[in-house]
Amino acid sequence: MLRHLTLLLSLLSVNTACSEAPAPPTKGLVIEGGDLDRPYFHDFGVILDGTSPSHVYRFRNTESNPVTLKDVLASCSCAVPTVRVVSRSGAVTPGRLRNDGAVCVIPPGDALEVEVEMDTSRIRRKNTDRLSTVRLRTSSAVTPFHTLEMHVKVQQLIQATPWEIELGEIPRNEIGRGETVVIVAVQDADVELRTARSLSPELEVTSTEEERFGQRVWVVEAQLEPGLPMGPWAGALQLIVDAAAFDPPERKVRVPVRANVVEDIVLRPRRVFLMRSNERGAEFTAEALIPGARFTISSAELRDCPDRLYTTEVTPIAPDARGQAAKWKIRVKPTEVSQEGEVNARLVVTLDTGEVLESALLGR
Repeated sequence: MLRHLTLLLSLLSVNTACSEAPAPPTKGLVIEGGDLDRPYFHDFGVILDGTSPSHVYRFRNTESNPVTLKDVLASCSCAVPTVRVVSRSGAVTPGRLRNDGAVCVIPPGDALEVEVEMDTSRIRRKNTDRLSTVRLRTSSAVTPFHTLEMHVKVQQLIQATPWEIELGEIPRNEIGRGETVVIVAVQDADVELRTARSLSPELEVTSTEEERFGQRVWVVEAQLEPGLPMGPWAGALQLIVDAAAFDPPERKVRVPVRANVVEDIVLRPRRVFLMRSNERGAEFTAEALIPGARFTISSAELRDCPDRLYTTEVTPIAPDARGQAAKWKIRVKPTEVSQEGEVNARLVVTLDTGEVLESALLGR
């Protein structure tokens, strides 16, 4: 009897063990919400240029250990992510998107929110579909990577070519000029360029309507005033567009304008490295950047180097009857004089006006 009872208890224990539900598997960092078929995908749809919509992706740490978000990598500068950890009590801790360590740590049961803002000002190709991604790398062995996808189409009613006006090098006492050509980018749209105006006091902006290749265009010209400080200059102009059939009916588009203000006469290149074994030497060019300006070089000499180590030869290009030219060539050649060590010299060019131009000559 005792034997039968023991066998019955053993069978009962086996049946009980077999009927117990298995432990749920660890799911790692799990995304919540969104489309069931594509939870990592968000469609911003067609958005207005100049706006910056955003979407929040939410994850839950279902592991029993904290999960570290190691880094966040966007596929383009237009996708701007920010992260934060939301505890079960509702406390919010911002993440750190820097290259000096982990972005954040998500404790068990807490949530990770990744907000992605689409900066339309950084999307160059308008009126076309664009797919951007943001990749997350975590310490989870179950879900080490997550890739977020965002679709967007930025609506721009006009197309400016170019979108940024580069004036290049502008002589200090000359007006800098550049232009952009504006067309309607949406077919058959009732769109008008009402005006183009300057956003910088040093910049004068005008616009004229023309017809090119059977299409109406607006030519917007930017003029930068002379006498500005030397070095890089940055400003902008604004295009104001009327579009009655669209919401909003008025659009404002910013067009950057850049220039580099230099002397009226420049010496190029600014620096040359010349090996003494190079018998042809190095060539420098002194050039007047203002149209019609001409000048004379009084002297060209090397300083801060031993005597007779190099020779200089000055030649005008297409000189006039007075010997003046808009461009001069200065050739520096090494001599047979031996020199040990490196050379750190200056080519000093003196003009007939007393103005002095300099370039560096390095050699050995």
